[in-house]
Parts: sequence; C-alpha cells; structure tokens
Amino acid sequence: MSFPAPAKFNLVVAATNSEGDFDFLDVPGPATLDIPGAVSAGAYWKVSDGHSLSNFGEVPSNAGVAGFNGSALSVVCFPARSAGKLNADDAGADFRDSDGDHNDDPSMHATDTIDYEIILSGKVDMELPGGKVRTLQPGDLLVMGGVPHAWKNHYDEDCVYVAVTIGFNK
Repeated sequence: MSFPAPAKFNLVVAATNSEGDFDFLDVPGPATLDIPGAVSAGAYWKVSDGHSLSNFGEVPSNAGVAGFNGSALSVVCFPARSAGKLNADDAGADFRDSDGDHNDDPSMHATDTIDYEIILSGKVDMELPGGKVRTLQPGDLLVMGGVPHAWKNHYDEDCVYVAVTIGFNK
C-alpha cells in the first residue's frame, strides 16, 4: 500500500462552526518539518492548555510534539537508508537531550510526552540507550513514555507512521 508524503495527508475536521452548527471545517494544510535525507513530517493538529469542546485544537504553526496538558497529531517519514543522518537538535525546540551528551548519538532524544505511534509502511529500528533495539513494521503499535530514543531506518524503503503525542508534566 502506498501512502502520500507526510505533508500531503488530507485532514478532515468535524466540529461546531462559527454559527453553532455541526459541520466540516475548512482548515489550512499542516505545519511541516523537512530535513532532507533524515526526516519529514506533517503536523496536522495540536491542542494546548487542556482539552475541551471549546478548546479542541487547531492546525499548529510549527511541527513538534505536544506541550504540557496538550496533544498533537502528526505523520512522519524516515526515508530509506536515513539511519545516522538525523541530529535531534535540528528537529525542533520541542526535543530535549536524553542526558546532555546524546549517549554519543546525536539522534538520541526524549520528549515530555506519552507517544502513541502506528507504523503504516516500511520498517524502522527504535533504539533505546544501551543499544536496545526493536524493529517496527506495518501494523506495529508503539507506546512510549518519555524515554530517550533514536529512530534508525537502515532499510531500503521509507518508513511512514502516525504519531499522537500527549504532553505531561515531569
């Protein structure tokens, strides 16, 4: 199955419009992140400062994970053979170093989020400190709770996945 590029998914939003009617809302395209050869992402929705029907979110102005008491929905692609090409510091201000020195791996990072991720296509290795690795493939679901990690695509196919992040307070 072929999927569109991360910034080309179609976001459909059903909510109450400005006249108080239930409707489909027209929203702008996603915020994007593109580090050629390393990662691309489309950030489609973000909620800040708590969830409610009056504050259920909007298309974010920049790509990134959820902040405290918020959530975010993104589609991410790690291109084929991109392992070792991502420096987490280049991916945005929402990322923090896992221990200050990246465990000698500039792609190692952690976020103050609980992440729910669904692999749609391709394969990617999820690496934790100490060299612990799991290969994720289509149909795999990943739940991650603020742990330092690095994404490594050593394979010949792009890996596309959906990420929902929920911000927490440490």
